[in-house]
Formats: sequence, C-alpha cells, structure tokens
Amino acid sequence: LIARKEADIASLNWLGQVQATVAGVVKRYVDLAAAYRSLNVRDEAIALAQKLVEDNRSRRDEGKMTDVDVQEAEVAVSIRQEERISADTDYVERLNALRVLINPVDAPMVGGRIVPTTPFQTRRPDMDREALMSLAKENRDDYEVARLELEREESRVAYALNQKKPRVDLQASVGSYGLDGDFSGTYDESFSGQGPEWSVGLQVSIPLGNRQAKQQLAIARKQAEQARLKEARLDLVVALELDTVINRIETAAKRLETARKTSALSRSFLESESQRMKEGKSTSFHVLEKQTDLSASRTRELIASADLQKAIVDLWVVTGTVLDQYKVSVSDRVESPDQQGYVPLELKVEK
Repeated sequence: LIARKEADIASLNWLGQVQATVAGVVKRYVDLAAAYRSLNVRDEAIALAQKLVEDNRSRRDEGKMTDVDVQEAEVAVSIRQEERISADTDYVERLNALRVLINPVDAPMVGGRIVPTTPFQTRRPDMDREALMSLAKENRDDYEVARLELEREESRVAYALNQKKPRVDLQASVGSYGLDGDFSGTYDESFSGQGPEWSVGLQVSIPLGNRQAKQQLAIARKQAEQARLKEARLDLVVALELDTVINRIETAAKRLETARKTSALSRSFLESESQRMKEGKSTSFHVLEKQTDLSASRTRELIASADLQKAIVDLWVVTGTVLDQYKVSVSDRVESPDQQGYVPLELKVEK
C-alpha cells in the first residue's frame, strides 16, 4: 500500500515537472517573439533616420541646411544600426535558449531561424480570486500529492502500532523418515511411508519494552503530523502565489496601456516636429530626439506585452491549467507496430 502511494506521488511530481517544462518553453518563446519584434522597432528607427539624412541632404543642396545637419543625421543612422546589431544578437541568444528545451535528439535544429507568428495575449483573464482558488484546488497536483503523503504516513503509523502488539505464529510441519542398512535403502524407505511424523504448535511473542517499535511509532506519528500541516498550509501557499501573479498581471496590463498611449503620442509628436522642420521652425536635432522617443516607447510597449503574456502563463501554472491551455495531453502507454508496453509518460500536443 505504501509503495503504491509512493509510486502515485512520484507520477504526480513528474507531471508537475512536465507542467513546469511546458511553461518554460512558452516563456522562452515569448522572449524570442519579443526579441524578434524588437528587430522591427530597430528597423523602423533606421528607416526614419535614413529618410532624415536624405531630406537633410536635399535641404542642404537648397541652402536651407548645412553639412553639420547631414552629419548629425548620419551619426544617428550609425547609432541605430549598432542598436540593431545588438538586438539581433539578443534574438539569436533567445532562439538558442528555446532550442535547448525543444530541440529533438533525433532531428536536431542546427542553424536557421524561427520566426514567431503567434500574437501576444494582451487581454486580461478573469481575475476572480475565489474562482481561481477553486480552479487551483481542482487542478493542482500538489493537492493530490499532499493527500497521498498524509495517507502514506497514516499507513506507517498503523503499521508501527501493529508492531507493538503481541505476535502469535502458527507453526506446522510434516515429514517422513526411513531406516535401512545403507543410504539408498534409507532414502527409499523414507518415501515408502515407513516413519511418518508431523507437528503443530503455537509461538507467542510478547514485546517487553520494545524500544525499536516505540521509536518507529514516534517517527511515524511525527511524519504524519508534518503531512497534516503541509496539507493545511497548502491553501495559504497557493493563495499567496495567486495574489502575486494577479498583481503581476495587473501591473503589466497598466504598463502596457500606458506604453501604448506613450507610443501613439510619440508618433504624433514626431510627425508634428517633422512638419515644423519642413516649415523651418525646428531643427534636425529635435526631430532625431522625437525619433528616439518613439523607438523607446515602442520598446517599452513590447516589453510590457511580453511581461503580461508571461504573467498570464504564471497564472495558468498556479491554477494547474497550463497543459489544458496549450492542449497538451499526457499518455501513460505507447504502442508501436513491433513493440507494445509501458514506458515513461509521453507528451502529445494537439494541433
């Protein structure tokens, strides 16, 4: 009974590792997607700076600007190109980090690039704490693990109590002997039924002191009490985890909303400043400044989107629903044309 419960606990702990791995893959994919989309932000920044270089050259030829204005814009292009190179390096590093988790041994992914196409989930899920707590109790494996651990320790207490009781053993034996002048004859006579014998008896063992059994009982009771405390404490742990992840989601959502407004305003300010420069009311420096502000606000918006997505993944982990969210099923039996048997659990992802 105890061994069976330990096997069930091991299976549930393994399933918890599967959930953590799936969540880790999703988060690394989000990091990769953010790094890839950051390249688009850098490309736009380079394009805006290059256009300003061309416009400044035209105005210089018209006598409205100097070589300094052109060089100022050219320096901005170089700076943005450096930033693009750094962003590309970050993308490759995040790509390799994802490959570590998903790279199949039989078909290694060497070289090439992954282009993320799945959009971020920016809509906040239902944040009802009571509903989420109920969902966690229903789906989290550690609740079942805590219950099984308590049952296992209670079984050990029952066994230890049983060891303190008197023991009565029924003993019985049946045999036959033979007598003759040599070994061969004796052997034959014993099987011919010459001298059958049998015996029946009772052996009673009464523990006196029995320190070992008492120590085992004390240890078992202590472990059972710890299992009860762990089960009772689990609600508090899950509630705190929920509070943390809900706060993270709300904070990321507010950051995203603010960053979107900032990006829209930055783009509007850039357009206004560019128009003012065309009218001779502004300078190339101020336009470049507004371009930098736009790039920075778009980057903050991208980071907030990624943080919100990862916080939502954490919510699914806390509620024990991450496998359901990504339609990952777990099978404990694998069949093949030439072999059929039980093997370690196999992941199957529905498409």
